Amino acid sequence: MQHAGSDYLSQEEVRAKLSSLSQPDLLRLRQVASFQAWKLRGGDAGELLAEGLQRVVSGDRRWPRGLDTAPFMKNVFASIVSSHAKHAAFVGQYEVDPPVALSEGDALPDATSLENQTDPIENIYAQEMLGRLTAELSDDPEALAVAMSFGEGLTALETQSQFRLSPNQYDAARKRFRRVVNKINTEKMA
Repeated sequence: MQHAGSDYLSQEEVRAKLSSLSQPDLLRLRQVASFQAWKLRGGDAGELLAEGLQRVVSGDRRWPRGLDTAPFMKNVFASIVSSHAKHAAFVGQYEVDPPVALSEGDALPDATSLENQTDPIENIYAQEMLGRLTAELSDDPEALAVAMSFGEGLTALETQSQFRLSPNQYDAARKRFRRVVNKINTEKMA
């Protein structure tokens, strides 16, 4: 029977692994932290990197054997970002705006508009996805037009009319757009 602790690196092994990182390895970790920190408004890559390393070195985050440094640290950074986003969402639920006195004839907010407010975590994800899509499609204006039309809820005919695309151009651009979305989602799962 295998001891449960053997599935993870010991503290000494973690310290040895981190201290043996080369300059390019450290640069890559910094880039991974920078990408993850971008998900937080005002997030600092240096602080995220330091917090992630601190959690690993202290043993708060255990390192599974066989997992390379970059993917492991990406998971650590993503966990920290998720924790911060959840905390911000939780705090946001209890922040109260000062009461506004309604004058005669003022209407109360529509209940449906309150239900359609998005979650901060969803906003972070949407901003990240939009940035990635825009970067990936920057040299493909037709696919970028299709992506924008999806975001605006336009139909295929409206998109073709607004961006002067033939049905064949639209279909080809839509396929390129979907391939980029699939690529980004596949990278997120890795």
